[in-house]
Amino acid sequence: MADQDAAAAPSTPANELIGELASSLASVWARFAGARPVDPAIEFDGRVVRWTLPEGFDALNAGIETSGQEEGAPLTMTSYRRATCTAVTKTTHRRVSARMSKEDKDTGAATETFILEALTKKY
Repeated sequence: MADQDAAAAPSTPANELIGELASSLASVWARFAGARPVDPAIEFDGRVVRWTLPEGFDALNAGIETSGQEEGAPLTMTSYRRATCTAVTKTTHRRVSARMSKEDKDTGAATETFILEALTKKY
């Protein structure tokens, strides 16, 4: 029993926030790609959120492409970007001031980076 307790990560506000970010972003991905991402990783240092997707954007692009064949408004890359920024903003309670995507040509892994608005001191 002690081994299980030692192996479990402590529940801290930072760990909970990272878990909420991961869940929110994966939900957006699932809405656009049709399924949750496989083995994503997330980092958050208080100002920058980095979400790494080992399988890249292929599933997302395919989901967006097929969405135009369904009823209703088709999904677009622009609406995906807006939805991910909204998810990060709602979870962190801070606006996204910049968002970048990149895909590693060698590995195919994709990284979504969100830079959050700086906190201001209230006097």
